[in-house]
Amino acid sequence: MSLRTLSLAGHAVACFELGAGGTGDRGASGAADAVVLVHGIGVSSRYFGPLERDLSRSVRVVAPDLPGFGRSRIPDEPALTVVEHAEVLAALIEELGLDRPVVVGHSMGAQFVTELAVRRPELVGAVVLLGPVVDPAAPSIVRQGLRLAVDFVREPPRGALLQLREYLRTGVRWYLETARHMVSYRIEERLPLVTAPVTVVRGGRDPVAPTAFVRALAASARDGSAEEIPGGAHVVQWSRPDAVRAVIERMRERAVPC
Repeated sequence: MSLRTLSLAGHAVACFELGAGGTGDRGASGAADAVVLVHGIGVSSRYFGPLERDLSRSVRVVAPDLPGFGRSRIPDEPALTVVEHAEVLAALIEELGLDRPVVVGHSMGAQFVTELAVRRPELVGAVVLLGPVVDPAAPSIVRQGLRLAVDFVREPPRGALLQLREYLRTGVRWYLETARHMVSYRIEERLPLVTAPVTVVRGGRDPVAPTAFVRALAASARDGSAEEIPGGAHVVQWSRPDAVRAVIERMRERAVPC
């Protein structure tokens, strides 16, 4: 694993890289040879740990800590919008010379990668949305918080403890500023504009992204599918990295070529 800090769209962003490759070029199979893992609100790339290790055996993995989270410092200006986070991701892909990677967004990260795919379709090979937000049936910060509280007791103890540490590191002010952008973003209106293949994934015990919401999102995509992973809760990549890796590997084969 390597860690470096990159200047992206005017922000210093800590970025982790693991695994095979490093050129950004496609292999003989034509499958995308890079995967970008994008975390959600309040956390960082750390909660992709088990999935990063699994994926890195066969593909280059890039996992940024977005501005204000993890090892990337909180900017002096207000919390970034969804569009601004998408601009950071676009700059990351260009800076590293990645060739239409599979972009994987978890929770609010699903909003970031959706907006990236809408605004910069030439940079994205395929999209994986894990436990996306925000379900229109629970459109407020309070209702999202209640769902997250339910999820907390469903996560494996180590994963729940990691989440708690990450939330404490982020702090209440930055979390709430970011949450306001989260609940105002309408992923159900933006996803139909994505031209790359999309799969929408939920853990079978996820209270944040219910089955009906996930299926509706997948149906709205131009080239969409939905998958449910038994046994997983909201942070399904922590409890079932094997199953999430299998989904991503299938999307690598579907990724739009350069």
